[in-house]
Amino acid sequence: MEPLGLDIKTLNDLFVKYDDRQLLWLSGYLYGLSVGKNAPHGLSDNVGAGLAPTLSNGVADRLPNVTILYGSQTGNAKKAAQKTAEQLKSKGFEVNVVDMAEYPTKKLKDEKLLFVIVSTYGEGEPPAAAEELHKFIFSTRAPKLPELKFAVLALGDSSYVEFCKTGLDFDTKLEILGAKRLTNRIDCDVDWHDVADEWIEAVVKSVDVYKNNQSSNGHAAIFITNGAVKVEEKISKYDRKNPFAAEILEKIQLNGRGSAKETWHVEFSLADSGLIYQPGDALHIIPKNSERLVSEVLKASKLDPTTTVEWESSKSTLGEILLNKIELSVVTRDVLQKYQTLSNNENLKTILSDTKKLHEYIYGRDIVDVLNEFPTALTAQTLLSVLKKLPSRAYSIASSLVAHPDEVHLTVAAVHYEKYGRKKQGVASTFLSDRVNIGESVNVFLENNEFFKLPKDNNTDILMVGPGTGIAPFRAFVEERAEMGAAGKNWLVFGNPNFTSDFLYQTEWQQYLKKGVLTRLDLAFSRDQAEKIYVQHRLLQKSKQVWEWINNGTTLYVCGDKNKMASDVERSFIQIAQKEGGLTEEKAIEFIKNLKKTRKYLEDVY
Repeated sequence: MEPLGLDIKTLNDLFVKYDDRQLLWLSGYLYGLSVGKNAPHGLSDNVGAGLAPTLSNGVADRLPNVTILYGSQTGNAKKAAQKTAEQLKSKGFEVNVVDMAEYPTKKLKDEKLLFVIVSTYGEGEPPAAAEELHKFIFSTRAPKLPELKFAVLALGDSSYVEFCKTGLDFDTKLEILGAKRLTNRIDCDVDWHDVADEWIEAVVKSVDVYKNNQSSNGHAAIFITNGAVKVEEKISKYDRKNPFAAEILEKIQLNGRGSAKETWHVEFSLADSGLIYQPGDALHIIPKNSERLVSEVLKASKLDPTTTVEWESSKSTLGEILLNKIELSVVTRDVLQKYQTLSNNENLKTILSDTKKLHEYIYGRDIVDVLNEFPTALTAQTLLSVLKKLPSRAYSIASSLVAHPDEVHLTVAAVHYEKYGRKKQGVASTFLSDRVNIGESVNVFLENNEFFKLPKDNNTDILMVGPGTGIAPFRAFVEERAEMGAAGKNWLVFGNPNFTSDFLYQTEWQQYLKKGVLTRLDLAFSRDQAEKIYVQHRLLQKSKQVWEWINNGTTLYVCGDKNKMASDVERSFIQIAQKEGGLTEEKAIEFIKNLKKTRKYLEDVY
């Protein structure tokens, strides 16, 4: 029996020549006609056309727009936002992707579908781009949001105790304001791509359900747009899932005799890889643990390295997995929580219940310390179930591809220290310094750091503050500007303990200064005089010139230690704004925040 007396064969023959997009348009057009036939007199001539615009624009209907807000420090949140937008657009939604730094807070009350993708900066702080919106939703001015449907993707680094806290803040507060989750928040660690894909898939499913619900309630549910969000193009067949084996071309220790530091310049070949990078980007190293550390783990756990175990859907020996696949050098909250559940240790439970104690405990400890301090019976498989996958380590690139075709250079500080009665070392830094040699290959992949780039206008001046290995990206910046003949002035402020042993790339900087490529070079060698002098002190000493450069549109860059140096340097800029600009402390703080928000003050800190 034909439904409603329609001839299905005739209809099929009629519409078979149209593709899916054209049929979608026709569905809107026919819906408009049906509404028009039953409309009050005078409306029927226009209602169909109003619901079905030109085919090139697709079908427009009643679903609210989707807004995706991203708050990013390095650009990863933006990448995830773009990928989410692409998937949602394929489902017929109009999507607005907005940097939190550019989002008017007053618009929040009007949103209907909102997806928040935000990173966490250091120990629980929002990135500069997210500060204003974060502050707003926690203020008394934040509106009630009973009509809002939302979801949050949080990016972070689990080596910090306050892992993904900014995402948690947004997720919790939006619910308090009355909004309803479309799908649960997911927290992403450093290796975020696969986990983010799971969240994106959940988001797409949730809006499909939302779209169907809206349609069943008599609201049209389709909006197709021609606009496509540009997603980062693959420039090579190599990526984090398929890394490139880069041969080490050169290793040079940069510190002189008597230095307390061990800093290496490492050069890799990218020949035949197709890999392309820009100054400001990062190179990820996929390291291996030291055999000594693996032996210590096996001893503390009383396990046999030849035991066969399953890991990522394959079988291997415990010793091989610990050497190549498992994080052993860093202890994180989630690892301790899993271990406490397994061991049921009350002392460890007490530590986990107090954030301050947890901070103190984690600092400087590795997996061996945990196994020794809270012993419990383990099998090889249960040990692996507690531990994390060994993530790659990112290093700021210290070279310009224009200056060094088919090469990438790093500046690496080898980390050696003694803590809790044992000698310890950084996994990737000592992998490069001690365990691989010239001629051998290391698995690597590139990561774009969108928000730490040279100005697009080569006439713009730059002021770079980079103590220690923070010098790395600025070597790349100056090399690039020299090769490109950029007219903008370049001012470098560098610091380290001693002039004679720790002036990294000294000859290169002196040559750039002589040639005029480097306009100014200010140095802070902290141990060369009785009173310690750091880069922030040099900035204050040159406050008048710094303020002149800032007022002339200079872009400020800071690279290096996140925990102390970055905040000390920021404080110096605030003091300069007070002294030279005549601003109150409150206005000076706001001034520097605005420089960050407008991407005139950029940080690459770790």
